[in-house]
Amino acid sequence: MIKKTAAAHARLVASDLLHAVKNERTVQIMLVILIISLICWQMPYANIFLYPFKLFVTTIHEACHALMARFTGGNVQMISIAPDESGLTLTAGGIKPLISMAGYLGTAIFGGLLIWWGKRPDDARFMLQTIGTIILALTVFYGGGGIFSFVSMLLIGAAILWVSRKASDAACHMFLLMLAVQTTLNSVLDIQTLFLASVMGAQHSDARNMESMTGVPAIVWSLLWGAIALVILVFSLWVSYRPASKSSKLESASAGGPASISSATLSDPLLLEQDLDSSLADLKLKTATAEGEKIKIKPKEEKKKK
Repeated sequence: MIKKTAAAHARLVASDLLHAVKNERTVQIMLVILIISLICWQMPYANIFLYPFKLFVTTIHEACHALMARFTGGNVQMISIAPDESGLTLTAGGIKPLISMAGYLGTAIFGGLLIWWGKRPDDARFMLQTIGTIILALTVFYGGGGIFSFVSMLLIGAAILWVSRKASDAACHMFLLMLAVQTTLNSVLDIQTLFLASVMGAQHSDARNMESMTGVPAIVWSLLWGAIALVILVFSLWVSYRPASKSSKLESASAGGPASISSATLSDPLLLEQDLDSSLADLKLKTATAEGEKIKIKPKEEKKKK
């Protein structure tokens, strides 16, 4: 029973995502950005254009560590990013397991939120301003990990703010979609790198920290985080770009009559049958009401004639 239910939900999500790819312009743009990014990764010199975005994702990763430390009562001593796209956040106090998990999972959640915000072009400029301001604040208060780290974080925050102030609305929306794709893509691929590092016995990683605190092998943590990151990515796409819910379809059908049934409803036999049943029931109710009014009116008319 559970397997059948899970399979049904999986088919529903796959169908909705396929519908989004075919009909949602924003999803199509993100898909194009994804394909171009993957191609650039395989080209010798084109990869350099994605380097600032990789540093941006590293900054988000370390910022999630810092924010979780603050949320759990700890202090943040330093945030640092390195030229090899790695990062380090030094904290004191707080709940250590949550702080260690916040890096990869927080980045995946942030990527999902960017996907959700990407559906709202009017809010793109405000979201870029917010992101740029937060990165600059983190740079000023915690960016003490060397010249490269401080300058990189400063330039990333300033560049995002510059785009939000100078670019057009369409350009802001496109840039936000670029950040969304790069964040979600790197959040998944970074966990793949973490898995390989765990297999090879790397001593310094979030998964290795979790192993030392819980006794659960680092490989298990990397696989778990990878699965959660994929679920977050698929869920954010589905929630943001799935077709209109059945309730909204029924409301529009009842407001506009049978002719307002959407094409998405027509393509689903079950929803079409339910909509037709609802429309027939409404028609019968209106007919019965009209006949009742006619029956009440006839005696009065006869009295007047007499």
